[in-house]
Amino acid sequence: MNPVFPSILSTSFFDLEAKLCQFEGRDVEFIHLDVMDGHFVDTISFGPSLARSIKDRFPFRLDAHLMVSNPEKAIPHFIRAGVDWISFHAEAAADASVPLRMIQESGRRAGLVLNPDTPLDRLRPWMHAVDYILLMSVFPGYGGQAFIPGTVERAAELRKEIDGTGRPCLLQVDGGINPDHAVRLREAGADLFVVGTYLFNAEDIPETLTRFYNTLQWRRL
Repeated sequence: MNPVFPSILSTSFFDLEAKLCQFEGRDVEFIHLDVMDGHFVDTISFGPSLARSIKDRFPFRLDAHLMVSNPEKAIPHFIRAGVDWISFHAEAAADASVPLRMIQESGRRAGLVLNPDTPLDRLRPWMHAVDYILLMSVFPGYGGQAFIPGTVERAAELRKEIDGTGRPCLLQVDGGINPDHAVRLREAGADLFVVGTYLFNAEDIPETLTRFYNTLQWRRL
């Protein structure tokens, strides 16, 4: 799997189609959607209609990160929109088992998200049930933030926890990531990297993607 998941949050909607076209033919498998409700986080981004539009126009699979207060209400809409992976915040669910089951019973992969200041203990009750964990390396709600260095140690600790379950679970990291951060995170045990501003604000997106791939020593088999 391509470990680079471009996030569209940092681009203007007027430029979105043109930007996404630059990812076609570049081995990009997933586009990451940062969904914000204006309640769990202050800002509002977009909803399932945009996911459906991307699915209709492009071949990419979609990974929706739900920054919403009521994930159980939002999840069915994104399932109907054709999203492939869906994650929601552990902080937003007193009992994550119900939304996780909703996602997995629809045939999608289900993930849990953890904020930078939330203890890893919050994930333990559901470690056996998730397909992937998204570790935030910035505080959610705004694009363009600086990477929090302590995320590397958190990723290493979380990787040990995941491996201890004996269950195949991917570790994704999101927030302020550039190629150097990705290398350090991969050494700590991360598998997937959500990249927004670094890619979408680049003068040459294909060249920037190639630099990312080369730094990670990744190539399509």
